[in-house]
Amino acid sequence: MKRVTEKQSRHSLTTQVVLWVVGFVSVLFVTALFIMFHHARQSIYQEAMEKARQTLRTTELRIDNTLNEVETATRSLHWTIEKRLNRPEIMDSLCRQLLKENPHIQGCAIAFEPGVYPQYGTYHEVYAYRNHTDSTKIEVAINGWQLPYTREKWYFIPLHHEKPIWIDPYVDVEHGETSIITSYGMPLHNKDGELVGVLSAQISMKWFADLVLSLRPFPHSHATVMGTDGHLIIHPDSTLEAHEAFFTEAYNDPTSDGHLAAISMKTGHSGHSEMHMDGKQNFIFYHPFENAGWSVAIVCLESDIFSSYYSLQRYTLVISLGGLLLLALFCLFISHRQLRPLQRLVDEAHRMAEGGLDEPMKESRRTDEVGYVQNTFRQMQQSIGQQIADITHLTDVLRQRNQDLKLAYEQAREADRMKDAVILNMSDRMEQTVKAIHATVDDFRQRVADMDADECRQMADKIQTHTETTTELLGNLLDIADRKGDERL
Repeated sequence: MKRVTEKQSRHSLTTQVVLWVVGFVSVLFVTALFIMFHHARQSIYQEAMEKARQTLRTTELRIDNTLNEVETATRSLHWTIEKRLNRPEIMDSLCRQLLKENPHIQGCAIAFEPGVYPQYGTYHEVYAYRNHTDSTKIEVAINGWQLPYTREKWYFIPLHHEKPIWIDPYVDVEHGETSIITSYGMPLHNKDGELVGVLSAQISMKWFADLVLSLRPFPHSHATVMGTDGHLIIHPDSTLEAHEAFFTEAYNDPTSDGHLAAISMKTGHSGHSEMHMDGKQNFIFYHPFENAGWSVAIVCLESDIFSSYYSLQRYTLVISLGGLLLLALFCLFISHRQLRPLQRLVDEAHRMAEGGLDEPMKESRRTDEVGYVQNTFRQMQQSIGQQIADITHLTDVLRQRNQDLKLAYEQAREADRMKDAVILNMSDRMEQTVKAIHATVDDFRQRVADMDADECRQMADKIQTHTETTTELLGNLLDIADRKGDERL
């Protein structure tokens, strides 16, 4: 169980190193990526804004240049007509000349107020137009309208405003063809300043629509044109009414996303705004035509504008996750490789704990801290082994000496025992001699009166013999006592 714990500790150290490194790098990555994506989004947003504005501005300039050409040519013809109102017979040639010199102009109409030229009837109008099959062929019609021209937009609007004006596009069904055209109308005045008619230069909206519909700064973007009355006059969707309804509703609803765009476009302002249309978030960029008063707008999906940002986000996320994974694997490999000597130290420590000190660990050739610790541990292992060997030798010596002391102690005890036995024997013998002396003295005292000299001498010799024996035994006892005392010292 202890072995598993040590391995788990080492693995835990490796895991902690990897987690700390990957965690720290992840925080740096997230911080750096957050800052990068924030600035990238701002940059992409600004770039998209500028791209859409530039596209609008370029298109507006191209169209305005064409409209300027039409206006300039019409003004020139207008001046000529007002100077020659007394020559109505040359009006057809003037119309032809205008179309020849200006390829953008599809038709030219000079219409007069009823009764201005009685010789031509109540209504007098000259209309020159290009042939639908051959644009170089110019045809002229005089009083060719089926209905009085005074009911047409191109006539009554300039006359009503009494100033040059561009007419919102309308459908022309004359001359067997149906087309959408717009016209630039200028009221005609006689020398007294009275309104006598209208000069109208008409251009086809096909080239205009093709140019506008070709505006696709982004894959799913589309362009539209709003007229002066707030209706859409150009849109790529065939269901134009739905979009007109959207802008009409947005114009009338202040809470709508497109309210600001609708108001700005109708009032001739330029700018951009966000709006939710067809279930998707869109950006709308709008810019007015200076000449005609219309507004062109480009509607772009937010996903298109930020597609490169989202792609960058996805790629960066994949690369970052892959990089962090590779970093984790690399750190795991490096930490495992670098910490492998620690496992050897753990194994050696475990072996030392079990008493295995006979074989020291190998010397490390590494010059870093791990190598230093391994070599130091090896020296400690050798030192502990040597000290244990010395302690074992000393223990053997002490054990041998202890055995010798134990033997000497046993021998000393045996000697003491024998001395005690000798002393006891001597004491017994001394007691016997003392008793014998006492008995002899008692016998002498009792028989002294009846004893002769020989018996007295025998008695005295007997006492002398017992006394000498006692003295000898006492001397021996004193010698033994002295030697025993010396041994104890």
